[in-house]
Amino acid sequence: MYSKLKTTIFWFIIIQPFLDIFYLYQPPVSTILKFSPATMLRIILVGIISILFLWSNKNKKMKLFLGTYMGLLIVYFIGHHLNAMQFHSLVDGNFGYSITGELFYLIRMVLPLIILVVSYNIKFTDNQLESIISWLVALISGSIVLTNLFKISLASYTNQRITGSIINWFFDNRHGSYFQLASKGFFNFANSTAAIEVLLLPLMLYYLIKHTNVKNFILSLVQVLAMFMLGTKVSTLGCIGIVVLMTGMYLFFTLIKRDLVLKKSVLGILLLFIVLCGIIYPVSPAINRTNFDAQIQQERDGDKAKVKKRENKLEEKSEKEDSKKEINRRETPLIRYIRKHYNEYSINARFIEVSYPYYDDPGFWKEVMKWPIQDRISFRKIEIAMLDRVKEVNNNPKDELFGITYTRMNNIFNVERDFISQYYSMGILGVILLVLPYILGAIYLIYAILRHFKTKFTFRNTAFLLGILGILSVSLYSGNVMDFLTATFILAFIEGQLLYKVKNQPLYKQHKISLIMPSYNDAGTIVESLDAIRTQKYSNWELIIVDDGSTDDTKNIVQSYIRQYSLNGKIRYLYETNSDQLNAIKFGSKFITGDYVNIIHSDDTFYDNEVLNRANTKMSLDNVDGILVDLNKVNVRNESLGVQRTTDYLGDKRQLKIQALWLGRNLFVDVAFWKKEIFLKQVTDNYLTWNTPNWIDLNLSRFKTLNFENSGFKCINYRVYEDNYINSEVGNLNVLNGELRTLISLLSQYCVPLYKLQYRIFRLFNKLKLLSIYWPVAFRRSTPKQLIGEIVPFVISKRVSDFTNQPYLNALVAFYKADQDRTLDLKLPEELPIYYGSDMRQFNQKMITGTLEPFYSEFFKEMQKGFTKIKVSEEDAAKCRVIIQFLNIKPYVDLEVRD
Repeated sequence: MYSKLKTTIFWFIIIQPFLDIFYLYQPPVSTILKFSPATMLRIILVGIISILFLWSNKNKKMKLFLGTYMGLLIVYFIGHHLNAMQFHSLVDGNFGYSITGELFYLIRMVLPLIILVVSYNIKFTDNQLESIISWLVALISGSIVLTNLFKISLASYTNQRITGSIINWFFDNRHGSYFQLASKGFFNFANSTAAIEVLLLPLMLYYLIKHTNVKNFILSLVQVLAMFMLGTKVSTLGCIGIVVLMTGMYLFFTLIKRDLVLKKSVLGILLLFIVLCGIIYPVSPAINRTNFDAQIQQERDGDKAKVKKRENKLEEKSEKEDSKKEINRRETPLIRYIRKHYNEYSINARFIEVSYPYYDDPGFWKEVMKWPIQDRISFRKIEIAMLDRVKEVNNNPKDELFGITYTRMNNIFNVERDFISQYYSMGILGVILLVLPYILGAIYLIYAILRHFKTKFTFRNTAFLLGILGILSVSLYSGNVMDFLTATFILAFIEGQLLYKVKNQPLYKQHKISLIMPSYNDAGTIVESLDAIRTQKYSNWELIIVDDGSTDDTKNIVQSYIRQYSLNGKIRYLYETNSDQLNAIKFGSKFITGDYVNIIHSDDTFYDNEVLNRANTKMSLDNVDGILVDLNKVNVRNESLGVQRTTDYLGDKRQLKIQALWLGRNLFVDVAFWKKEIFLKQVTDNYLTWNTPNWIDLNLSRFKTLNFENSGFKCINYRVYEDNYINSEVGNLNVLNGELRTLISLLSQYCVPLYKLQYRIFRLFNKLKLLSIYWPVAFRRSTPKQLIGEIVPFVISKRVSDFTNQPYLNALVAFYKADQDRTLDLKLPEELPIYYGSDMRQFNQKMITGTLEPFYSEFFKEMQKGFTKIKVSEEDAAKCRVIIQFLNIKPYVDLEVRD
């Protein structure tokens, strides 16, 4: 149920931009029902999410809290409604109060708070959050940019089609002023869209810095352009401010706090964005609007003599009204004067004729007309003045607590300043119940992050907090955010995730790091490896050396080193009969006492003396299952051959599909740091036992990627020489076996059509370093056995050009090509050795020398004939499962136990 809830939330957030399309809120769509169908759909979806949440959440305190909150809401609404019934004003109809509309508004305000609570109780990995943010940016910013370039966008201020694109800003100024050039795509409100962009930009830049790839660069660039295209002051100035702030934060966390490693490429991209902002800003619609407003204000209020004459005329008409009572109150001298001349005072017609009609309260508008021009053209000041006047006429002290209702305020005018708007419509109690939680959450985040500076004041947390504070500031400054569901849903989700992260993030400490070092005849290099560990600035480590049957002087060298540097409490030396590398590591893992685990080979060294310090910081601050590191390749003379950087870790189904296309080869290097519990379970079961990638759990009914992150730093100097394990015949076969097991396991759950063609496309994207924007075509179903028969020989040929002399490989290919529905009745010899993936060296050596157990040779012959089912006795069933898994046919063979 938790998984379904998480999936539902994931897609619910991603579809929000689709539910904010302008046309969904316009007739005839909006008049099919009394309310917008988009809002009705949201209510239904949040209802489903609420049911899933209550069903999956067993926390009684949480349910008590929710019950108490709902009770308070009910009590508040009763008081709110009773207060609304006592309302009176100078305007006929009392601005049309509707209990149905009021209840609907209350529900709308509660919906995002439900998402906030649900999000706080669900853990999304940072990679999953990156996927959500990327989709939102692509849908919102991408659509704004495309519609602007094709000149089909709605204008931000008029809802008409724009007359010019961003290109025209630079080369042709005849396409209109800001209200004809500012574009919002097809979204409903420019202000709320700008607020969402302010929330998302720091998050997108954070992921660009974390994963500096083509996809994140394009998305960040598109978002910067979209924020200028929107044309509002919020989006334009917000974009500039956030890019500058994120650049400063990056420098702080690299040069001062040193949580990150400074990369010239990242700094260059951020500086490029700053320069881009500087180029676009002078020609942007926002600066166009600022100049336009200033010009209008100067033109309308520049002639002081005319202003004085208007004021005298206004007073004259007002005095006549006071001295003469007319039968028709709408035809007094003052009313006639206001009707004829209000445009000269730059007062918006909607305000004076519709929102709060001048003929019902001419005295109020007389005072407004005396205001300075900068106040008269300020929508917000007039909106607030009208509401204050309405409250003054009503003269009900309870309006402070319960408000004058949303429907009345909205029928006057929706104040373009959130929190103030809700104060007028819902009163202080309504603000506390429905708006204050966002503020309290932000205050708590600031407090917790600053209080635990070492642990929680991270680049990630501050970037998320910057986005949250940004959208809250925008809502106060420009309004039209807290009442609009797309913005509040995304805000609630992001704030809930950050609250979960900050609340549950363990405090920083120097965790003990267990280093496992398998060694075989590395007497010439092991001292250098030990020096690189001993000289680490980070001291809380232990080293477990597993000598896998060395025949050189390794043992004496290690023991002498331990005595020389008094490292008896830090280094444990173990000797074991040669059983191959993975078995040696598995043996050493029994002696782990640390919190984190790393495998370092005795012919490699740490890159520098900060490696363990960086690893502990990264593991502690990100609270992940493990981190992937970069390698500095060196030759036998320790000369650098270049850096092998780990591919961006996604941790999702797309990555599994890409892994299948990469011939089963590990997308990432095997060097990593893992949490102890992850290492002893998933890493041992997959990597050490079955020689499959350590970041995938293939021992589940549905394969799962672990919660890994890129480290962002170089970890080891990896020696490359002709005698590397992979370059030997046995080593090549051993690696191939693990790759085939990975590939066939993945293909048992994913079907990749046109495999060879997609492989070539994948290789092209990989060489061009464009994997971040590569999406393989694969379906969630088992690949037919016949297609496996075409893929397996193709994969084998990439490692072994001629496998006709390899009995096992020939049998494997024939098995998948065979089309026989046959049952094999099997009896296992009592002393038969059972091989696991970690035993491939022994198996392949026996096969090459012709000493492999006869059972396996006979079994290969049966594989060549083909079969779909194996019958075994109950005592042989467990062993048989291991055999067919080892031989890479398990997903396509049914095992039946004899009666």
